[in-house]
Amino acid sequence: MYPCDGSGRETLLSVRLLTDNQLQEELQVGRVYLYHRRKEGMPYYRLGSRTVRYNLSEVMEWLEQRKRASGAS
Repeated sequence: MYPCDGSGRETLLSVRLLTDNQLQEELQVGRVYLYHRRKEGMPYYRLGSRTVRYNLSEVMEWLEQRKRASGAS
């Protein structure tokens, strides 16, 4: 887990942001999967016109919420 600011929430400065390739490897998915999930609201940070980064814990939380909302086990 990443260091927190005392409130239980991660601070952006304490988080290691992942590239598309790193998140693809972590989730074992392709680039198109990430593109579609971003369009559906998956959290990400745009750091320039082409640079996108992800906080793994935010992505995992978002995926977990979608799994619960869909009723999947």
